[in-house]
Amino acid sequence: MRPPGDDRAVRILRENVPEFESHYLDLADIYDEDLTPQVVFNELADFVTELLQLGDREETLERCFAALELVAAEPGADGTGLVAFCFLDQLPPFALERIHSYLEPVSETILELVEQDLLYEDDGETALLLSDRLSPVRRPVPAED
Repeated sequence: MRPPGDDRAVRILRENVPEFESHYLDLADIYDEDLTPQVVFNELADFVTELLQLGDREETLERCFAALELVAAEPGADGTGLVAFCFLDQLPPFALERIHSYLEPVSETILELVEQDLLYEDDGETALLLSDRLSPVRRPVPAED
């Protein structure tokens, strides 16, 4: 059994992409308590690849990439690593060519860093984006009068 971890990224994905839920439940049956966010995001890459091959699930693809953006921007949730190595790195070349129109700013930056092989620092550690660092509690933006 794996030690308790931070599953915020998986919660974000499940809340925002209901079409993925059956895939998640299949993984939960297979891995039980050993299911990790890394495995879930590997499965998401397969799910998105299949959607791209079918070509008729535009809204689902948009929700997948919106959820990836939320994960990538979630402070302290290892969003960069999950999006870069467990999702983007698992996509076949044809899928990488097709996803650019779906990417949002943070996930687009992550893809650029992956493609340029700049995601690692000289010491072999992942170059963290601002969202990977723990931050104080976010405060809502005040509504305009």
